[in-house]
Amino acid sequence: MGHWGVRSYEVDEVADAIDSAFERIHGRAYDDLMSDRDPTPAEQIHRQLANADTLRVALEAFREEHGDDLDSWDELARLALCGVVVLHAELGVPVPGDLRDRAASWLEHEDLDWDPQPMRDARRRREVEFLRSPPSPDAP
Repeated sequence: MGHWGVRSYEVDEVADAIDSAFERIHGRAYDDLMSDRDPTPAEQIHRQLANADTLRVALEAFREEHGDDLDSWDELARLALCGVVVLHAELGVPVPGDLRDRAASWLEHEDLDWDPQPMRDARRRREVEFLRSPPSPDAP
């Protein structure tokens, strides 16, 4: 598994899905912002552009690749979906309750090896708590 952090969305499969969804929804504007000529950090670009459409398109791509039967998905596909959900939720994008619940449940039962594992375990607990908490009334 390719990964480079402890957050669920810091795995290569999520980065690919996010890039694809943002390119499809925002086109050239996303490409220009992600260009090496633009110093805007990727996190800020995601904060600016994440919306219900980028969430929908990323999830559609996962379904196309892994099928409609989410229960048959392997651990990495499940983690990728969780990462997309967590990232969008953290950016204030409304995520349907059933999708938040599924992602939280999958994170609770995640069985992948990470390095460092203790940091991942702590982050995963925070993500589950975040997904299980009611959305903020201040959320857009």
